[in-house]
Amino acid sequence: MEEQAAQLTQAIDSIISGAGTLLPEFLLAGFFLLLVTLDLFKSKTIKRLLPWLALTGLFSALILQVIGPPASEGVQFLNLLRSDGLARYASILFSVAGISTILLSLQNRKIEKRRQGEGRGEYYALLLMLVLGLNLMAKSVNLLMVFLAIEVVSIASYILTLTLKEEKRAVEAGLKYVLYGTLSAGVMLYGMSFFYGLTGSLDYTLVSFWQSLLDANTLMVTLAAILVFAGFFFKISAAPFHFWAPDVYQGAPMPVVALFSTGPKMAGIIVILRFVAAFGDPSIAASFGDIQLFLGVAALATLAVGNLTALWQRTPRRLMAFSSVSHAGFLLMGLMAFGTNYTSSILFYMTVLLFMNFGLFLFLQMAEEEWQVKKLEDFQGLGKQAPFAGIMALLYLLSLTGLPPLAGFMGKLLVFSSVWEAYTLSGQPLLLVLLVGGILLTGVALFYYIKIPYYLFLKRNQTEENLVISLSNKLLLVFFGLPLLVLFFKPDLLLHWIEKLLA
Repeated sequence: MEEQAAQLTQAIDSIISGAGTLLPEFLLAGFFLLLVTLDLFKSKTIKRLLPWLALTGLFSALILQVIGPPASEGVQFLNLLRSDGLARYASILFSVAGISTILLSLQNRKIEKRRQGEGRGEYYALLLMLVLGLNLMAKSVNLLMVFLAIEVVSIASYILTLTLKEEKRAVEAGLKYVLYGTLSAGVMLYGMSFFYGLTGSLDYTLVSFWQSLLDANTLMVTLAAILVFAGFFFKISAAPFHFWAPDVYQGAPMPVVALFSTGPKMAGIIVILRFVAAFGDPSIAASFGDIQLFLGVAALATLAVGNLTALWQRTPRRLMAFSSVSHAGFLLMGLMAFGTNYTSSILFYMTVLLFMNFGLFLFLQMAEEEWQVKKLEDFQGLGKQAPFAGIMALLYLLSLTGLPPLAGFMGKLLVFSSVWEAYTLSGQPLLLVLLVGGILLTGVALFYYIKIPYYLFLKRNQTEENLVISLSNKLLLVFFGLPLLVLFFKPDLLLHWIEKLLA
């Protein structure tokens, strides 16, 4: 009895000692409860304050993450979570994504009209809940904790997809998302149970975890890894688990779609990055060639499916859905560069992707609400009637393609450089195939990204009236576009900070 009491006391002390590094997460949880509580009141004044309270919570968490002391880094909560530079930088990105989502939501007429009354706080509370889950995903070093964090993100995502539940396509998208998500979660949990049975541990960052897998049946290990990666791939919309993306992107509100295209994708990549970090040791990597082959084939398939399918899309939302799939492929390709400093390249790419996607989704939101754009053909001549918005859209699209002088070019260049360096070190033909395929499919991407500028500037519209864009939308377009220029000419500003955090 005394021994059990001592163990319990030790566990409680461990949790308390690590609580300081989780202040941003506790803060988000507190604001989540505050928003849910305030939403019970019917006062219009309180209803109007709810989005600003959500912004305050996210800004506070962002400040804590930026100025957090390096001395607080370590493993907390019974070795379930790790607060290191990787998790800290990822959490900064998630907070920026959450703030950007709320800013887009304040500009979205459908959300504001349908959230003036009951349930307005629920929407913003769920955004905080999703960001909280993303933070936990980035910090998790235990398979069970990864599963719980992913489910927190998933539950919030399912409900946010149904924000505009009066629309049939939103209900259809939400139902499909729940069905696909439940299936992938079950498959992933089944694979995790195999890993626990083979190793007796859930901490996949331990050397003993991988040493135990070396002694296990190779086929069983490969099967377990494929099942676990099925859940990870669903979160980042990688092939062949991307089927939910087009319908969800079509039915969910535009700010929520922008968040889905960045936050969960980045968190999933961080989880995979931690999982395959052991492959940086050549002795371990040599014993898990099947898993590396599976990752490489998945990356190539994701690139091919995303870019080639996007060519045939007729609506902006579905085009961006497959664009998101293709970027998941580029990030997976970067993860294959074992033995190189690929982490900073991936984090740089994710940062650029955040600004590119939110900027373009803001433009698409304006196009849908102000100009009634539903198909690509509806963009005809709008670039001449709203030149500022058209030029900003061109900037985002060229950056997504990966063309200079924009940061999207630097992001892809860093990923390609890491893969090439890994190929020269290991001589693996798969890396060369990935590199060549990535370069060729970048050229393919130009053909579908250029469709929107083609209609904007090279097609005539029947009307010649100038389109008015609000000052707030103009400022947001500049806010998302400016980093794309700065990070092209001065990428070292961000890279040095990333490397300092990772050191």
